[in-house]
Amino acid sequence: MGLSVCNTVTDLHDQELSKHGDAAFPIACYADDLCQGNVPWHWHEEWEIVLVTEGCLCFDLENARQTLACGDGVFLNGKAMHAIQNSTQTPGKLHSAVFHPRLIGGSMDSVFWQTLVQPFYSNAATRFLLLKQEIPWQKEVLRCFEAAWEAIAGEQDDFENLARYSLSKAVRGILRNTDFSKSNLSEQELTKINRIRSMMEFIEFHYMEELTVEQIAKSVSVSNSACLRCFHEMLNTTPMQYVMETRLKKAAAQLRATNKSAKDIALDCGFNDASYFTKLFRLKYGCTPGNYRKSS
Repeated sequence: MGLSVCNTVTDLHDQELSKHGDAAFPIACYADDLCQGNVPWHWHEEWEIVLVTEGCLCFDLENARQTLACGDGVFLNGKAMHAIQNSTQTPGKLHSAVFHPRLIGGSMDSVFWQTLVQPFYSNAATRFLLLKQEIPWQKEVLRCFEAAWEAIAGEQDDFENLARYSLSKAVRGILRNTDFSKSNLSEQELTKINRIRSMMEFIEFHYMEELTVEQIAKSVSVSNSACLRCFHEMLNTTPMQYVMETRLKKAAAQLRATNKSAKDIALDCGFNDASYFTKLFRLKYGCTPGNYRKSS
């Protein structure tokens, strides 16, 4: 199997479309160098464990931004919204594994699913767990994860069983040391997450149209100020900045996948002025749309 190519592609709801492993062995391992680009906001049904292997990285985890140093990591529950970017001028690197809980839990009727998977996977309020290397049990969890990652990346002999054993041990370590009665999200924060998901979905469906803060706020029946506050608190941006980022992301995807002219793509993605589109595109990607297409 070895390492997979990391290419975060999402659907209209920001759910990741990339396939992680296959039905027989539902896991994929990645090595990301953030100097090649940040990981945008997305979510997936599977679990994910991430380990920072170089530098420092900023993890946006639904309700907060966390800075993790080299050696630290995070365990993400299914459907957790997250994004990753560099926290300093020195680009960071990471190892990650995205896997379906059935890899270690088997069927939902098995004792492994009930004891290893159910407590965490079904807990909607526990979206993520930070893992710090200075805490002994968390350091051991990260060590187990790295053992699984290395077994798969190096395609060691019997790597499937080695990876499953190491990941089971990592999850078991989390379960033994985590109080799931103490949520890392309040009811108010869960409401905000659901609200921001709905507004993001509205933008994804209407980014090619003229949009205003009022329209975005109305899509979830809140005031303009509540809409602005939600985007600032959850995504650290404004609604209109998010609209612009979405348009540029969609334009970049079209440049990679189609032969349409930059002018036509600009119009498709909600830009009425092609020169303004080129200016914004250059600011985000460091090159013109034409050069971006050539390099891609």
